[in-house]
Amino acid sequence: MAKTSFSLAGDSRQSKSVGIGLPVNAIRGRLENRKYSVVLGAVACFVMILALLVPLLPLQDPVAMDLNHSLAAPSTTHWLGTDLLGHDELSRVLWASRTSLAVGIVATALAVACGIMVGGLAGYGGRLADATAMRTADIFLSFPFVLGAIAIMAIFGPGRRNVFLAIAFFGWPVIARVFRASVLSVKQQPFVLAAEALGASRQRVFLRHVLPNAAGPLISYSSLLVAAAITAEAGLSYIGLGVQPPEASWGLMLADSAGQFEQAPWLLIVPGVALTLTVLIFILIGASAGKSMAIASRSSKRKYNP
Repeated sequence: MAKTSFSLAGDSRQSKSVGIGLPVNAIRGRLENRKYSVVLGAVACFVMILALLVPLLPLQDPVAMDLNHSLAAPSTTHWLGTDLLGHDELSRVLWASRTSLAVGIVATALAVACGIMVGGLAGYGGRLADATAMRTADIFLSFPFVLGAIAIMAIFGPGRRNVFLAIAFFGWPVIARVFRASVLSVKQQPFVLAAEALGASRQRVFLRHVLPNAAGPLISYSSLLVAAAITAEAGLSYIGLGVQPPEASWGLMLADSAGQFEQAPWLLIVPGVALTLTVLIFILIGASAGKSMAIASRSSKRKYNP
């Protein structure tokens, strides 16, 4: 009996220490993740502001050719050298950032808008709407993302506007599925049921209560979709189906300099590093946002289910 009582006492002390430790660890993890998110957000804002201010910077003309300085090494005149046609590499890299970010943000905005409409209809519109919307999404999801974009570009032709549409056309199903799952969870919450019981219209309930509370997970997935869109644009431009010369694009720059790596390696390294870092920033922002929402979800569950 004494041995048994000692075991129970030990368990109670252990449970108390765990009960005290969990909130401390949660708060510490949330603060650390918040600092990490702030740093990533600051870097992303810097990149976007820099892209917006490119026309105001004292750069050389990105389309001006100087054949006398073809494949020139980095110097005080051309900080990152020149390409085969004598274009200033620094100027083209910075102007290409505008193209990549514009494609990533606009295509993601189109995909999110479409995904919210379809996902909201599926999650809040009843069984028939749910089945129809999700089977349509399944059809689009059966096509690989980049392969589907290549097919759209091959049909409608290259160009920035078609890149927007091609990426959004195959990007919305993921957003629709995520938003549908979030809507199905939120519409069972007490505040939604109370609004319905008080006689609020379904449209008002959805716009006022369901939509704001179900949109949280889209922050993480939207950031990841921006990264995917930037990568897809670079791939489409690399194979000649995206942005066309003389417009600057990281994928186009990689394609144009593919044969000069031994003679001018900076032509591949500079746009490659810029593309990689930009995509990595948005991936990390998406991962950090997902982690923050997971911590908040666990904290709320612990609060209401002690």
